[in-house]
Amino acid sequence: MRLPCATAVVLLSVSASPAQIPAASPRFEVASLKPNPGCENRPSPPRNFSPSPGRLELPCTSLGELIRYAFGMFADGANVVLDPLHIEGGPRWMDSEFYSVNAKSDGFARTETLAGPMLQTLLAERFQLKTHREPREVPTYAMIVNKGGLKVERLPEGACIPVDLSHPPSPVAPGEPPVNLCGIVVPGTTEKGTLTMELRGTTMLQLAQRLSPRVHATVIDKTDVAGRFTFRLEYAPDPPAHSPDPSSSVEAPLATNSPTILEALQEQVGVKLVPGKGHVDYLIIDHAERPEGN
Repeated sequence: MRLPCATAVVLLSVSASPAQIPAASPRFEVASLKPNPGCENRPSPPRNFSPSPGRLELPCTSLGELIRYAFGMFADGANVVLDPLHIEGGPRWMDSEFYSVNAKSDGFARTETLAGPMLQTLLAERFQLKTHREPREVPTYAMIVNKGGLKVERLPEGACIPVDLSHPPSPVAPGEPPVNLCGIVVPGTTEKGTLTMELRGTTMLQLAQRLSPRVHATVIDKTDVAGRFTFRLEYAPDPPAHSPDPSSSVEAPLATNSPTILEALQEQVGVKLVPGKGHVDYLIIDHAERPEGN
């Protein structure tokens, strides 16, 4: 399962992580962490975080990716956060050197705990990782309901099955429909070059988190709307950073009559993104070393 990375929104700073790991920090019973050169030439593998109960396996991963899992996506050990994690600092090799992680807990542990708090402890022990958090005031969007109200209907209770990373659904038999999981995102492109994004069984908070990387700013859910919805957006891609070469014989598909993603949200969903300023939590990497041994 592939999930994007995370950002937490806070108003207060968090003190630096101490050099000594507290005894109460959750730890793996056994853990192997080995260099895995050559990963930069391989396609990124699908992430099956827990192939069996109480086990974490990441065969081709970098320190940067491990930090995004441990301190972003699974930071609190209970929830999956989809906002990108803002990171500052760190060694040059953080995203260019790769490792294989195989770790096991003492008894059953949720995937969110394995890839969050337990992985944090492993990074502190093996990479001598030290971090602290600082709030920064940055441009943000507040997502509010448009004056005309929502243009989507709330799904009935039980219309989709919440994702459980620790107990993924069994493979369906040939010819059977796939399991209707909550929070699934299906991106696409139409023949005329517009982008599509369908978010199935999604909360307003999850919609805001999914939008953050697409609008290049943190989106904060201010709708105060509960429940799950299925959203379908069709919008024009961002314009290219540079004008295309006029001598090129290949023309990119154009979608000049399509709405921008901000316009599509108002027209197709009924929410509006209001630009402003907000405090976003940054993870500052104070120290990291290459691991020694296994």
